[in-house]
Amino acid sequence: MSSFENYFARETWALYGFGILVIILRFGARIRKLGIAKIQADDYLMINATIWYTLLVVSINKMIFGGGSNFMTSDEEAALTTETVRERIIGSKWVFVSEQAMILTLWSLKLCMLFIYRRMTEGLKQKKLINMLFAWVACGFVGTELCLFLACRPFAQYWAVPASNVQCASYQRYEIAEFIFNTSSDIMMLIIAIPLLFSIRLPVQQKAILLIIFGMGVFVVVAAILTKIYCLVPSLITYVYLNWYFREASVSVYVTNLPALWPLLRDVFPHLKSWGFESRKASVSGKTFLSSAGNNRRQSRNRVNSKSFNMQSFPRLANIGGDSHQFLSQSQERINEMDDDMPKQSIPCTLEIQRDVTFTVEKELHDDLESGNSEHFVPQRRGETRCTSSRLESRKC
Repeated sequence: MSSFENYFARETWALYGFGILVIILRFGARIRKLGIAKIQADDYLMINATIWYTLLVVSINKMIFGGGSNFMTSDEEAALTTETVRERIIGSKWVFVSEQAMILTLWSLKLCMLFIYRRMTEGLKQKKLINMLFAWVACGFVGTELCLFLACRPFAQYWAVPASNVQCASYQRYEIAEFIFNTSSDIMMLIIAIPLLFSIRLPVQQKAILLIIFGMGVFVVVAAILTKIYCLVPSLITYVYLNWYFREASVSVYVTNLPALWPLLRDVFPHLKSWGFESRKASVSGKTFLSSAGNNRRQSRNRVNSKSFNMQSFPRLANIGGDSHQFLSQSQERINEMDDDMPKQSIPCTLEIQRDVTFTVEKELHDDLESGNSEHFVPQRRGETRCTSSRLESRKC
């Protein structure tokens, strides 16, 4: 075994082993979250990708440790023997298997990622772009397969030694078509995803993780370019292209599966749920507490002084269409008018429910308010209820 063969085997199987580990963790996180009966389309696509990813690592190692393929120099062709012809025929078949496995691995991962994007962009204008990208990926898959099966005619020349058609040995036309469809779809995915990333309101620490993942997506594009350089440029054609081939496939597996691991990591390490978020506490003693968001992206806390007033006369905050600050001022005016107009001696002494409430507001919850989802903002509270003497509302303890 040469040094290159030894290095190639160690690298490819290490990359494959880590990829399978990430896939297993992904399914653990998905089943933990959804249950095995409710896994989604992208999960089934990942199972399909895993099968072809496994076939890919096997086939390229068979190529390296075999007797070569039908792509030969004139000197190698002149030195052919019956034994070397048989070995090269087997090696040429493994080349075709590796190309088919690579197509099915990459396009399964692309579709898996697009389904994730579709869920992310539900209700957003970017969903139309995702649907268009679905169509482009489908066209790319069909176009790449057609090039693979039609570039070499007759088809059996793919493993003929020597091949009568140079395209059956070099795969040149197919490689160009595959490069165009493959890299164009990857670049489109990055163009759509990066603006979404910057629009998400997350702490710098959590955004940094997403940037690393998308940086790996850029590496996939670079690896695809280097693969074609080492298999198309005559002066650089070597088996090094297989290293970059499998690096491209492996990093694609990592990029597609790592985002699905985040819920599992947050369960295993609970501090990650609030990692980067500032926790602020507000203690409010009085009749009510209101937090307004509207167009203001900062937290707003309003304290209403303890005062006797009819709690039932105020509408719910969720039904207020205007500014909550305006609501507060109108409410306070109403309270003052009630105190001024009502004769004190004519009102019997009754009972009032008074509550002292402490609200703990987490910034992560407040992000729902900033995005307009005020119904999700449910502050935790603790307090006590007691009866006191009042003159507005008649109740019995």
